[in-house]
Amino acid sequence: MAQPLVTLGVSTYNRSTSLYQHCLTALEKVTYSNYEVIVIDDCSSDETQDILHEYKTKINRLRFFRNEKNRGLCYSRNRILEESKGDIIVFCDDDVSIFPDCLDEIVKAYIQDQEVLFIWGGVYQCHGSCDMSKLTFGSGSLFSIRRIVANHFRFDTNIQYFKTYVCEEHEFARRVQREQGKIIKISTAKANHYQAPAKDRAWRGLGGDLNYLYEQAKHGSILKYYQSLLIGIHYTIDRIIFKHHFEEYYYQSYYKEAVYSFYKLLLLIRASKFLIASKYLFNIIVDIPIKAFIKRRVEAKQAEKFKQALQGVDNINLQDEFVYYNDSQATDSRELLVDRERGC
Repeated sequence: MAQPLVTLGVSTYNRSTSLYQHCLTALEKVTYSNYEVIVIDDCSSDETQDILHEYKTKINRLRFFRNEKNRGLCYSRNRILEESKGDIIVFCDDDVSIFPDCLDEIVKAYIQDQEVLFIWGGVYQCHGSCDMSKLTFGSGSLFSIRRIVANHFRFDTNIQYFKTYVCEEHEFARRVQREQGKIIKISTAKANHYQAPAKDRAWRGLGGDLNYLYEQAKHGSILKYYQSLLIGIHYTIDRIIFKHHFEEYYYQSYYKEAVYSFYKLLLLIRASKFLIASKYLFNIIVDIPIKAFIKRRVEAKQAEKFKQALQGVDNINLQDEFVYYNDSQATDSRELLVDRERGC
C-alpha cells in the first residue's frame, strides 16, 4: 500500500537529556517507513546540537534547525509547519517516546475518514502522581494535522505569557473546529510522556490564565473585556474590604478570568512580587486587548482561505492513488472530540 509522507516535528529547548533518552531513541524504532523528522532547537545552551548531529546518521531524513534566539514553542512549531513536506504533520514533545506503531495508527485514521483534519493521540503520563496505566487525550505531547490545515493555520506566538505555553495546541484546535473541521482522538496511537524540568513552571498557572483570557478576547468583544475588568475591581473591593465573596461576579461576566484579575494582582503585591505584578497589570490592561484585536483580523483571513480550500474535496485527500481500507478495531476506538471547553 502506498504511504503518505509523514512529518514528525519536535520542538526543544535545553532538554538534551530528555531529547536523547526519550524522544530520539524512540524514533529509531518506528515501524512506519515513509516519514521525515524535523527538530527545531529554540537556541539551547546545552548539548542539544551535539546530540542532533549524532542522530543525523541514525534517523533517516532527520533535519534540524536552530532559532537565532529563544522564540518560544509556538514560533518553533510554526517553523516545523513551514519546513515540513508531509501530507500529515505529527507533533510530539522532546520528553515524549512515541510507540513504534504510532505513525501507522495515525495514518490509518486519516485514510479511513477523509473528513478528519486533526487527531489527538493517547498519552501515558509517566511522571508525578499521574495514573501511568491510563491514556490521556488532548495533550500537546502528541497530536497531528493534515496538510490542508498546515497550509492555512499557524500557532499563535502571542500565547506565551510569563513564558508559559499552556493551551496553545487547544487554541489552535479550537480555531480549526470553528471552521467545522473534524477533530477526533484515537487510542491506538500512543506515546509515553516523561515530564522534563522546565523554567518558569512556578508561574505556569498565572501564564495559563492570561493565555486563555487572550484567546477569549480574540473571539469576543473588547468592550465586554474592559467591562469585565471593571467588574473585577468591584469584586476585589467587596472581597478584600467587605469580606464578601459573591459568585455572581464570576457568572455575570463573559471574561471570567478578567473578573478575578485584580484580586490576583493584589495577591502578587502582598507577596512583594512587584515586578511580576507590574507585568501582569500591563498585560491585562494593554497587551492582551491590543494583541487580541490585531490577531483577530489576521486569523480571520486565514480562516476564510481555509474555508474556501475545504470546499474542494480533493484538497483534503492524501493522494488519489492511496489504497483505502477499513480496520474495525481502529474505527471502534475513535471518538469525536468536541473541545468547546477549556480542557487545558
